[in-house]
Amino acid sequence: MGFDKNKHLENVLESHKMKHVDDLMKKSIIKREEIKDALKEKFGDEVISRAINSGSYAKHTAINTKFDIDICQPFRYKGFGTLEEMADAVYDYFKNEYKDEDIVSYKTKKQRVSTGLTFLIDGAEIQMDVVSGRELLEDDYSSTTRLNLYVRPKNLDPATSTQTNIQKHVDLIKGKGDERCIIRLLKAWKVSSNTDIKSFFMELITIRAFNAAPEIPTDMWGKLEMAMEFIRDNVKTIRLEDPANANNVVSDTLTDLEKEMLSQKMDTMLRQINDNEENLKIYFPLNKQFHSEEEKKKLAALEMSRRGVVSKPWRND
Repeated sequence: MGFDKNKHLENVLESHKMKHVDDLMKKSIIKREEIKDALKEKFGDEVISRAINSGSYAKHTAINTKFDIDICQPFRYKGFGTLEEMADAVYDYFKNEYKDEDIVSYKTKKQRVSTGLTFLIDGAEIQMDVVSGRELLEDDYSSTTRLNLYVRPKNLDPATSTQTNIQKHVDLIKGKGDERCIIRLLKAWKVSSNTDIKSFFMELITIRAFNAAPEIPTDMWGKLEMAMEFIRDNVKTIRLEDPANANNVVSDTLTDLEKEMLSQKMDTMLRQINDNEENLKIYFPLNKQFHSEEEKKKLAALEMSRRGVVSKPWRND
């Protein structure tokens, strides 16, 4: 019996499911809720509402080898004099005031549009980005969910601002089960190959691949192959805009050289998998930590059930 690409990809997804780190996630979510409460208590009437969830866990595109539990705190239009004051106030609070026995204080850092927090939970470092955004106009957020973010300077790039809509980012992927599966597979590849590409970019180009397809394949490998071919053929020229702000061109987060390299990587993977199907295991590996013998037996039983085969207990007479 030959190598079954679809079965392997199903196993990859199964081994990367968040349920395998359920206890860690429950404790991380408790921290996230505590951070939301702390922001509301610290900034009081300056906040519009309790912070909202963002990031891969909120979008259901997280994998257990790399996930985040990010939040976005909406502030009132008149809450701060400037966007920089808003962003720095949040950073200063967590750097100098906020107390938690699990927070790694020296790792609290200013990031381009967020404050980065690190917690040590059950021996694992959990990252949380706290994005602070100010509504565009007074009393505008409740009806539009639009926010202005402060973008800190980087290298030779000066400080600036950008308009976004975190809720729209979360809603974009709702109901797109096939796309979410392919995004998770590409994330598994990204982590295993140590490829530095923003997840939001991968999400947008995967969704575009599905939207552009005249017909969606019915099998998992067909869907993944379709997305990889689309990335290979289009990444160097495609324009991917933030659905919340057309002026924020997400495809510009990659340089021309990085786009060329990504195209080449997709081409190499497709050719080598075509030459030898088992190369799929190299590029899209199982998370062996959570692919135990017990899990293998469960997957085998599931496969037998799908084929209508009734398993019988083994007798050693």
